[in-house]
Amino acid sequence: MRRFIFVLVATSAVLSQGPASAQEVKWRHDYNAARREAEQKNLPLVVDIGTENCYWCNKLEAITFHDPAVAEAMNSRFIPLKVDAQRNPALTDALRIQAYPTVVLAASDGKILATLEGYMDAFRFQEQLQRALVSVSNPEWMNRDVQEASKAVAGADYARAVALLKAVTEDGQSRLAQLKARQLLNDLEQQATDRLVRAKQLEDKGQSTEAMETLTDLVRLYAGTQAATEGGNLLTKLADKPEIKTRQRSRRARDLLAQAKEDFRTRQYLYCLEHCEILVTNYPDLPEGGEAIQLAADIKSNPEWMKQACDSLSDRLGLLYLSLAETWLKKGQSKEAVLCYERVIQSFPGTRQADTAQQRLAQLQGQTTHQANFNKR
Repeated sequence: MRRFIFVLVATSAVLSQGPASAQEVKWRHDYNAARREAEQKNLPLVVDIGTENCYWCNKLEAITFHDPAVAEAMNSRFIPLKVDAQRNPALTDALRIQAYPTVVLAASDGKILATLEGYMDAFRFQEQLQRALVSVSNPEWMNRDVQEASKAVAGADYARAVALLKAVTEDGQSRLAQLKARQLLNDLEQQATDRLVRAKQLEDKGQSTEAMETLTDLVRLYAGTQAATEGGNLLTKLADKPEIKTRQRSRRARDLLAQAKEDFRTRQYLYCLEHCEILVTNYPDLPEGGEAIQLAADIKSNPEWMKQACDSLSDRLGLLYLSLAETWLKKGQSKEAVLCYERVIQSFPGTRQADTAQQRLAQLQGQTTHQANFNKR
């Protein structure tokens, strides 16, 4: 669609003079002033282009534009602009006008909505005006989504805001809500770009870890922006560097050892042994792997600590069997559930899990007996 050309054009001469009545269109005759007014009032333009000696131009003026409904609509919901093609050839050429009269309907930002050539009666012209208004009006869902996006921005939920705003601007139109949505999108894109630039600066300084942290936040917070996409690609590239992989591996080992030591301090010996096993298996070449071997050996050399670890494992296994039994029951397979409950009772006597299994088993047996007695009646 052609754009309404933003150029300085000499003002057109008045084609008709005289005071405007209630049924007359209040024409503007200065292109630049009309453009500014349309932007300020956020109203579309009706640009009538013709010549003084054009028969159909004069008929359009005398009949269609003097229709009360047409005049009222043009005065209240548009900025009417009359252009003499002979006195304003630059504007006429820019719009590629081929015949007279030609009426151009344009949005407040200058985007052309329709180009109407030749004479048109009042009824048909009103239809065209209505179509133009519909194309620049804001659907309710757009207003709602822009408001929701603004709330999301205020709550730092930028990814949701981006998704909402992109949906609003998807059709490429220039409604008021869409103009606001584009501005919000531009602001968010700029924020994301600033973070991307910061990450690149950190990488240039050799601070790869800090750069990756910045990029991770960028991708998470500003998902959907172009900067987030570029940031994701850069993050993948950095993560593939051997020195980065080595650094991340060392950090992971340190974190695991710290967790194992915390488990040991809080007497969670089973969890401590599990973390030590991961360290010994995956990081045997690192100092943390060696410390994990010693820490696990300390626990295994103490019978009381090992008993506590075994009890914790029994509790966990008993809970898993109880969960399995419930899964069987949901599928209607009560026999399999009964086997699970019986196993808990036999394997973990005296525990909370065994008590729970006994209660559930009694409930199941009671239901079965009740059903059997009911069938005998």
